[in-house]
Amino acid sequence: MRTRWRMMAAVTALGPLTWGAAAMASERLEVPQLPGWQVVNSVSDHTGEVTELIPPGETADSWTRRVTVQAFRGVPMTVSGFLDQVVQKTAEVCEGATAGPPSMGKVSGADAGTRTVACGQYKGDGRGTFAMHFVVRGREALYVVTRLWRGAPFNPKTMPIDAAELREWSDYAADINLCDSRDPNRPCR
Repeated sequence: MRTRWRMMAAVTALGPLTWGAAAMASERLEVPQLPGWQVVNSVSDHTGEVTELIPPGETADSWTRRVTVQAFRGVPMTVSGFLDQVVQKTAEVCEGATAGPPSMGKVSGADAGTRTVACGQYKGDGRGTFAMHFVVRGREALYVVTRLWRGAPFNPKTMPIDAAELREWSDYAADINLCDSRDPNRPCR
């Protein structure tokens, strides 16, 4: 079984990485750990958290792959509302943005969904990005896990990553779990 990162109302990690956690949080987002990946940014306050990770050998400025884990507390947005907003916000900053259809479902009984979004060329730095956003509507927060690729500009009607990597991203998202120590129907792993 893969080692997992756990995200409480603040992000907490198992194993060698430890991030601050809210003392009263009972809900946790369990996210698969990627071996060797390192935290390059982690911020937490009363409104939420964000943690960014990159693979070995990459830097915060020159990454080509990244995982961002976020929790938004006090945000009443739905999963589909968030996924639609991501598409809208991406289109505002990209030359040639496209999105796949949202895929909706449940994670531990909570509403969840995923959507891919391609930005052929970011207006800021000229690079292209491809993202898979995975969203879970928890009781205590809206949780978002994003896998990102960044590289040369591309035609957004094409796929900048190969099918094997996209499958790995999908498998990663499928292994995310939402647990709650107050709910015996949503146990933590």
